[in-house]
Amino acid sequence: MKKSALKIATFVVAMLTISLGSFAQSFEGVIEFKKTTSIDTNNYVYYVKGGLVRIDEIGAKSHKVEGTFLINLDNKTMKSLNHDRKLYMDQAAPAPRAIKGTCTVKKGTTVKNLQGYKCSEYVVSNTEEGTVITYYLADGKFTFFDKLLNQLNRKEKSSIYFLQIKDVKNTFPMLSEQTDMTGKKTEVLEVTKITNKALDNSMFEIPKGYKPFEK
Repeated sequence: MKKSALKIATFVVAMLTISLGSFAQSFEGVIEFKKTTSIDTNNYVYYVKGGLVRIDEIGAKSHKVEGTFLINLDNKTMKSLNHDRKLYMDQAAPAPRAIKGTCTVKKGTTVKNLQGYKCSEYVVSNTEEGTVITYYLADGKFTFFDKLLNQLNRKEKSSIYFLQIKDVKNTFPMLSEQTDMTGKKTEVLEVTKITNKALDNSMFEIPKGYKPFEK
């Protein structure tokens, strides 16, 4: 009996260690990145804590937060905040955009060290849409990202093409470079800073004093 009890206790401790280790490996913190096109450059900040994500859009001229999305990946809800008017509203996810033609995915051989992460190269191309996007993916702990893209249903090809890559559910693109079929660069998404740290739940709540938007 004592040996059986000891075995059970050892098994429970082992399972708890595995579970806690997996939980600890999930990213929590802040990801800052910029999106550069031929027209302009926009900056964004992701705040991530479990199934909660906050996205701040930083104004190119004002250099302040001009808009915010509060997203609950577990409940599949999303709210947008208007900071100037101190308003919030429920935000429905748009319908996913259909892809013309077929996306071809190839794992490249290039490995880059970006923001302290070892990043593997993946190339997604679509001849009919005349687009090639090269991603450099950091692996292992970004469990929120593919769920976020599926919930947002963004129209940008960088988001849509990423979801065509299989078996990369725990990755995050530290860099993506979009070109046309001639190799001319049309868009770059680049992480400029990433910080692992504990975040307060208040970051993902509607600020005090904000009122619901009424049509």
